[in-house]
Amino acid sequence: MDDLERLASLQRLAVLERVFHRAIDAAESEKLPAEVVAAAAVVAANLPSGASLSWNEDYPGISEWLPKPIAFDLTVLARRALDVALPVNGWFWQSWVDIEERREAESVVNILKSILSDR
Repeated sequence: MDDLERLASLQRLAVLERVFHRAIDAAESEKLPAEVVAAAAVVAANLPSGASLSWNEDYPGISEWLPKPIAFDLTVLARRALDVALPVNGWFWQSWVDIEERREAESVVNILKSILSDR
């Protein structure tokens, strides 16, 4: 996120698209779920229904990081990348030791998916 914050809006958009395409096209071992979640969070924060997300406080102005309006194709790409990088019974969900932290992560991912699908 810190690296994205330093970029211009069109550069951010290009980085996000690369993250999503890499996640969708990568072999199972090459997926970076946390990177996909962060990229999807940026897209969601720039949508009207995501502007009030609580983590926006950590990055003031994040809801203005991308050019508006947000393309429908970008939200579809972000949602698909989340589905591919974080399959329901995939290794990411199996790797949690603390069940409460896993539930919190699941909640965040579900919120992102909902915002990205609510277009």
